[in-house]
Amino acid sequence: MSIFCLSYSQTKTKSAPKEEATQILILGTLHFNQFHNVESEATNFAGIRRQKEFQKLVNQLNEFEPDAVFIERKPSEQSIIDSLYTLENLDYTQLSDGMSEAYQIGFRLAKANALKTAHGVDFYESISQNLLETGENIQIFQDSLRAFQKKGRSLTTAFLKGEKSISAFLFELNQKENVDMSHRLLFNTPAYVTHGTFKNQERFNAVDSAYIGAEYISLFSDRNLKIYSNILRKQRELGTKRTVLITGQV
Repeated sequence: MSIFCLSYSQTKTKSAPKEEATQILILGTLHFNQFHNVESEATNFAGIRRQKEFQKLVNQLNEFEPDAVFIERKPSEQSIIDSLYTLENLDYTQLSDGMSEAYQIGFRLAKANALKTAHGVDFYESISQNLLETGENIQIFQDSLRAFQKKGRSLTTAFLKGEKSISAFLFELNQKENVDMSHRLLFNTPAYVTHGTFKNQERFNAVDSAYIGAEYISLFSDRNLKIYSNILRKQRELGTKRTVLITGQV
């Protein structure tokens, strides 16, 4: 999961203040492939209904007129991304994660704008929201986690039942209040927790248990900063001005 959301951001360098600002549209999504089930119309993301909805969403994103599309794949996977992207008749159902947002939104959007490929900017880290297990003030974090999970379930349940379209679901998912809740869970409330442990703490090196909550925050910050580094370097390499970044929000 990440803290990214549907939003616009602009950056300018001090060395070139008169240049056009770089714009980034960030779309936080569900990992659709994890819920794909051909037995249900609502969760058969290869089915006619959801395929039409994916296309409608792409049409809406086209209004941004992107000159680059970044997806949640590692830069080291770029050769695989390129080989799949260039196939004329790629059958997404033959891929284990073929219903993921990377293909169903990212590839479609890149092709709709005649881009050479989609670009992987992810940095994978095996961490989870449930990693923080014990410590003083752990209840503050656990209350925040339960509130986040409850909100997440309320948003996704209606969608997975077929009560909302993909566009409507993602619009709600990316509302500021929901993104702020994600941010508080990962980067604020854990700081209250001290003198505790992680689950499977032996996997981590030099953990300061006295500041276990801060250690938790640092893990997520480290991943996000490395993703941010990938984004900046790829944007500079490509020289693009209107980028769409597609990545997980829940």
